[in-house]
Amino acid sequence: MPTESTPLIQTVRVGPPRRRYPHQTWRRFFTLICSVVVVGGFGLFVIQTLLIGPKHHHGHPGSWLPGKSRLSYDDLERILFDTPDPKKAEEWSRYYTSGPHLAGKNLSQAEWTRDRWEEFGVKSSIVSYDAYLNYPVDASVSILEKTKTKNGKEWNTTFKASLEEDIIEEDPTTSLDNRVPIFHGYSASGNVTASFVYVNYGTYQDYQDLVDAKVDVEGKIAIARYGGIFRGLKIKRAQELGFTGVLIYSDPGDDGERTEENGYKPYPDGPARNPSAVQRGSAEFLSIRPGDPYVTSYSTLRTRLTF
Repeated sequence: MPTESTPLIQTVRVGPPRRRYPHQTWRRFFTLICSVVVVGGFGLFVIQTLLIGPKHHHGHPGSWLPGKSRLSYDDLERILFDTPDPKKAEEWSRYYTSGPHLAGKNLSQAEWTRDRWEEFGVKSSIVSYDAYLNYPVDASVSILEKTKTKNGKEWNTTFKASLEEDIIEEDPTTSLDNRVPIFHGYSASGNVTASFVYVNYGTYQDYQDLVDAKVDVEGKIAIARYGGIFRGLKIKRAQELGFTGVLIYSDPGDDGERTEENGYKPYPDGPARNPSAVQRGSAEFLSIRPGDPYVTSYSTLRTRLTF
């Protein structure tokens, strides 16, 4: 009797089976020999290392092969602390954060990076890809309430989100004309008006708790907190359950110990998150379709497809 594992199309042989690889025996033999050589060599290296033991470092910091001086813990610690140049790190960090760099934008930063690699002796180039991208045009979030009037009932706006972060004098990037608006990359365009349902972190279990409690979610807007899982998966599960939209916010309760409530000053004067800060990012279903939604699993160069 057919089962779920029964093939829908049966295989019918029309001739004697042929070996896929005529030299399969030789291939296995050589594979076995190579494996023995590799494992044996590694074993000898480990044994030699254990027998010789650590030596005092006199040679080049990168010397670690048998017969040469090896790095001690103190040597590694010294290299880690001495090699990075704090001034250079600050210089590069300031440059990369001095302006927005959405995918497909700010070519000058890509060219600057290429030039730095070239200075280090690394041959570098900028390659163009044809990829589907979306950019924000306009966004609005409001809360509506139905009130009674002489003519019946009508909807009135009781709250309207600014969707703008505070402009901070100490941080000139917050006032740039081309600063990145508040949006999720690859989110759908549309106008959604519906009741909302709080879904906690929007994890699979959070949604399942609503289903088990028989909460009606069809056509509703999900209000989810950042955290727990990737934002795109919060949206994916909401879509599967019939939600019509998702709003994701950063809850102050998830800011950890470095908060204004605990006496820390907010950015830029301290480590606490600025109250108006909003997280941005991709809303892709990352675990099943990463990258360009039209051609996942491989890159799309203008001259060829690279698998």
